[in-house]
Amino acid sequence: IIYAATHFFDYIFGKRFVLVTDNEPLSRIFHPDRSLPQMTSARLLRYASFLSGLDYTIRCKKGKENCNVDCLSRAPVSLHQSQGITIDEEVNVLCAETLFQISTLSITADTVAEATASDQELQALMHELKNTRRDSPFTISSNMLFRSDRAVIPKALQPAILGELHATHVGVTKMKQLARRYVYWEGLDKDIERLVKGCEACAKVRHSPPKVVVHPWDQPGENWERIHIDFAGPLDNHFFLVVVDARSKWAEARMLRDAPSSASTISLLEDIFSVHGYPSAMVSDNAAIFKSEEFVAYCTRNGIFQKFSAPNHPATNGLAERSIQTLKRRLKAAADDPAPLATKLRSILFRYRATPLASGQSPAELYLKRQLRIRLDALLPNKKALVQASRSSTRVRSLQVGERVQVRIHHGNQDVWQFGTVTRKMGQLHYMVELDSGRSVKRHINQLVSSLVPKRHVSFANAHTPQPGKGIPFVDGSPGVLTQSLPGPSRSLGPSGPVPPIGGLAPPLHPIPANARRSSRLRQKPSYLSDYCTD
Repeated sequence: IIYAATHFFDYIFGKRFVLVTDNEPLSRIFHPDRSLPQMTSARLLRYASFLSGLDYTIRCKKGKENCNVDCLSRAPVSLHQSQGITIDEEVNVLCAETLFQISTLSITADTVAEATASDQELQALMHELKNTRRDSPFTISSNMLFRSDRAVIPKALQPAILGELHATHVGVTKMKQLARRYVYWEGLDKDIERLVKGCEACAKVRHSPPKVVVHPWDQPGENWERIHIDFAGPLDNHFFLVVVDARSKWAEARMLRDAPSSASTISLLEDIFSVHGYPSAMVSDNAAIFKSEEFVAYCTRNGIFQKFSAPNHPATNGLAERSIQTLKRRLKAAADDPAPLATKLRSILFRYRATPLASGQSPAELYLKRQLRIRLDALLPNKKALVQASRSSTRVRSLQVGERVQVRIHHGNQDVWQFGTVTRKMGQLHYMVELDSGRSVKRHINQLVSSLVPKRHVSFANAHTPQPGKGIPFVDGSPGVLTQSLPGPSRSLGPSGPVPPIGGLAPPLHPIPANARRSSRLRQKPSYLSDYCTD
């Protein structure tokens, strides 16, 4: 083809012509409307680049019908034949390289050819390719089927090929990139995704799912309808209870010298509620002081509905967390100020309440409906209208009740993956999940990811179960007696009573006297008491 195009270049350049060949693989490789295979020799690339400058269409013709030009190949051949490699041989070499790459100890080219011969679907496709002239992306080489330069794998060998692609536990993307070089079958990408999702070893070390856009809380209809609370500290040997109104961002803070408890928290909240009244809802984290029976009873008694953020996900209570950050940063910046800590706290709160927010109004204007008078009030007049925060329209991932998931658990100062089942959906972003260990936890959607790892069931063989009435014999040869299992360490009863566990000591037979024995040694008076009468 290349020789003829070069020889008649002056006659065919700039004109549309038809290129007829009896080599079907070449008709696909040199087709002007098709891209070259990913693995192509340099010679074919050079030939295709030369032919791309010509305006032609290629057509495959059987050798029996191409006898008018086939006679030239029947002419006597010179004794000095060229040692070059034909195009067919190059195509066969490409196919052989593909087979070499996917070959393992159990899968070879012969194995693939045998499985192809027993696959009815592939045999029907090969029969169609051999007996029809329909254009197809598939070719036949070495009793195997190829799509471009990728070997078509029969269904019987697909699991083994998937195992070979996933040999080093690479991810979905890497497996797809590797598979697209060597193998092909219908639904290959979905099979790879299903394999990686069902691999327990990969699931335990995978990264956290991409974080969703922070979902804003619903805007309350009234001030002090919903508040966010949290503790900050210790800072300068003090703890700070921070309370922020969700609508106006009005902040209250109280100091506490000792470590906070439910009783002290209730006392500080009563001091704040005596000014602003009780809210309808209160959002907090999962600290023990907010979930104790005393604090829950206090909220129930005063008609306050408690809402808790997901454990180890502070972004849910972001309003209180952000206020704590601001308070800490400003207290640290004022560390050189000799004023008392209570004075610093009042100054920070006063300036915060008078400072305009992103909406253009200060918390005082939003909450008190008036502007606080400060020394800079005349320099910074503010008459902008309130801009209502709109809800986010971003689509969020959703899980179904009963779906298997992986749960991010914070254990031992590190995050680990555990498996469980979704039992309840709470809002748009929170779910109740029952772990395989039986524990139920509440988690944010950022801490969950869908999984196909099945739940493990532990069972014990009947062969190792002791028969009723028979136990492990004692040292003296007497048979042991089995007793009903009770909670706590297991023990067996022998002929003479309870037998202590291995490595432990037998419990005392008699109670230990309550009064401890006193030392009988002589005690000497300290030297610094020599001038005093101690009798």
